[in-house]
Amino acid sequence: MRLALSVVFSSVAGYFLGAESIDLLTVIMLSIGGYCLVGASNAYNQILEKDLDVLMKRTSNRPVPSGRMSVNTAFIIASALTVTGLVILYLINPRTAMFGAISIFLYVCVYTPLKTKTPLSVFVGAFPGAIPFMLGWVAATGNFGIEPG
Repeated sequence: MRLALSVVFSSVAGYFLGAESIDLLTVIMLSIGGYCLVGASNAYNQILEKDLDVLMKRTSNRPVPSGRMSVNTAFIIASALTVTGLVILYLINPRTAMFGAISIFLYVCVYTPLKTKTPLSVFVGAFPGAIPFMLGWVAATGNFGIEPG
């Protein structure tokens, strides 16, 4: 929950910095869409790291590693959250959805597998970590430029 809220906060902060005027509906959609993508990322992460998570006290009680949720159920939830989040972000504008898709792809398909293989994963992880701010900026302006980059 804390990670998800910090991502949503970063997105909204990016929106407020980029917006000339505040559209409350866009802020709400950005928050919900971003929250969905964080939830999807967490679910995919649990699927990919279930065997490692069960070995660590901090992560062993997560739903997938603890066996409270099957991998199939987690995948269905993750997929539904991905589609829902991207559709909501697309309704703001297509570029916002594109950055949301890039973020989830980098986190799930690049950063997560690299975590156990190289310390360079921290560098890779910085990109999806920075994207929430960019999501907010692009949601406010419809453009990507030097400011959010």
